[in-house]
Amino acid sequence: MKYSMLLLTILLLVISCGQEEEVFVPIEKVTDTGKEFSIESFKQIGFKKSKEYNIEDLPGAKSAYYGFIKNDLGNPEDYEVRFYNNHQDAVQLGAKYADNITGEGACIKKSCSLWTENLNQRVHLEGGRNNTWNGTPDTKYMNYVIHNNLILMCPGYNEEDALINCTNMIEKINQ
Repeated sequence: MKYSMLLLTILLLVISCGQEEEVFVPIEKVTDTGKEFSIESFKQIGFKKSKEYNIEDLPGAKSAYYGFIKNDLGNPEDYEVRFYNNHQDAVQLGAKYADNITGEGACIKKSCSLWTENLNQRVHLEGGRNNTWNGTPDTKYMNYVIHNNLILMCPGYNEEDALINCTNMIEKINQ
């Protein structure tokens, strides 16, 4: 009996040590693999385009879209994607504009936003305690990534959560 218990304990120890927990590694904020993307790349993964923006006042942009894709639970999540001629343009001309409207310190007012086209779609009403809405405007996009010729702005509860959403979207379009 003791031998059986010892053998069972060793077996369980070996099995438990042999299983590795999968570690999620988010995408770098700026990456370039040389591939060029378009709105069609996003439509192929289920992105539903809600609005094409007028990009006249968005330096270097070829196009910009607002839309959504359903997450793993089937709930729609809003994204904004901006396309540029190449990676260099996305970094040099677009990063400043993405920084301005994403994250904790995002400027969501016309008085300080660098690009005000459909600004209301980059804002949502903040929730308060106990899942009540306090009606305070807050940024919808907590982070963004520059991947090849695009800038993708992603929703999330915080910057880390939004980066996970960005990573998942980029992984899908790269498949």
